[in-house]
Amino acid sequence: MGNSKHSPVDGFYTAYFSGFAGNSLGIFVFKEGIVVGADAGGGRYDGEFTMTADGTHIEAQIRFTLPVGNQSITGMSAEAEPISIEVPLRLPIEFNRNDVHRIETPIGPINAKFEKIRNV
Repeated sequence: MGNSKHSPVDGFYTAYFSGFAGNSLGIFVFKEGIVVGADAGGGRYDGEFTMTADGTHIEAQIRFTLPVGNQSITGMSAEAEPISIEVPLRLPIEFNRNDVHRIETPIGPINAKFEKIRNV
């Protein structure tokens, strides 16, 4: 999925998450087909993204890892071992920071708002 070309998506983003068991805030970097991030609950994000053929969306496959001792906003707890799941993400290239995006994860749905902070 990697992409060596600079895309209009490349940049730093904040993300505001809400789930069944709480809320969180994350920060992400999208650059040259790679996405990495972290959230206030201790979660880490690592993945890759591509633009759709029509250039209107990005599609990403992101591995979310929650270290032992933390709880996800979906209510799952990483008690004895870390939680690690694959999360598909599809976002429009042009979005408003107030747009809510529903993300279906293997441990439950979350809602997210993204805001681009700056280009890289």
